Amino acid sequence: MPPLFRSDAFKVTAYFVAVILLGALLAPQLHAAAQWALDRGVFDSGPLASVKDSVERAKITRFFNRAVMISALLLAWPFIKWIGLKRGGNWLLLRKNPLRFGHFGLGFGIAAGTLLLLGAVYVGIGWYRMNDEAKPLYRMILSSIGPALSVAFLEEFLFRGVLLALILRTLRPFPALLFLSSFFAVVHFLKPPEHLDLPPIQWDTGFWLLTKIFGQLGNVDFLLAELVLLFCVGWVLGWARLKTASLWLPIGLHSGWVFGVKLFSAATRKVAAIDDMLPFAGPHLRVGFNSVIVVCLCGVILWVLLRKRYPQSAFAPFSESNPMADKKPAS
Repeated sequence: MPPLFRSDAFKVTAYFVAVILLGALLAPQLHAAAQWALDRGVFDSGPLASVKDSVERAKITRFFNRAVMISALLLAWPFIKWIGLKRGGNWLLLRKNPLRFGHFGLGFGIAAGTLLLLGAVYVGIGWYRMNDEAKPLYRMILSSIGPALSVAFLEEFLFRGVLLALILRTLRPFPALLFLSSFFAVVHFLKPPEHLDLPPIQWDTGFWLLTKIFGQLGNVDFLLAELVLLFCVGWVLGWARLKTASLWLPIGLHSGWVFGVKLFSAATRKVAAIDDMLPFAGPHLRVGFNSVIVVCLCGVILWVLLRKRYPQSAFAPFSESNPMADKKPAS
């Protein structure tokens, strides 16, 4: 077998392609399963009742996003076996974090707080307005916190946990983070555009969505506004993981950003035309250079708060044989 096909880079790329294709195949099946559950009243009572409205409103594009996440989880173990990781040892290059809950709360508070503050500015200047038909605040919070936590735990384990550890086997921390942040941005850009005229749902609808996803590459303003933001998000999350040698701070940041986006989307409605806001803002808080500034501000705040407790550079080299000995917090 040629050396290229034995490399970690090839295996990571193959894993990514397999996740996307399996997600496209699973999306119509998830949609059908959700409709079956709605018809039989599965969401009418009990703990699932709080998500009934979201399931009823969800289009196939939403199921595509969830199908990709499920595919990433389903294929994670076969991928780990294929990559040839040995049992035992600290192959994730993480250490136990006695400050895990504090790091999680710090990340969540900074991320959600700064993003919602940006949203308040948008409401103040008239780009958005408050939603008169919004659910009570506590219901919006409950419906936002669940997806925020699930997405953050899954993606941080996958990207800043497994994939970053694999890349660090062949690259030093700085180029490894550069590669992973770019990869993270591209993966998250691959989502269906909004306001599609959807065809009847069939087994191949997920692959039809893939053609629409790649068709977005022609919109330069949207491409730059979202890709730059996603890269910065990936960079700050990866830096936090390298700085603390733990996933708890990036999990807090990630869940805070997702929570802020979902809560703001539920509580407001867009007023200004998208073309008038791009590239500074967009149809939601996930798009725009203003959001880039907020994400970078979060990184600066964390750098200031952590520099004394973690004086070692986030990009200092380390190895599995010396698992994060130089990443311990200063006493």
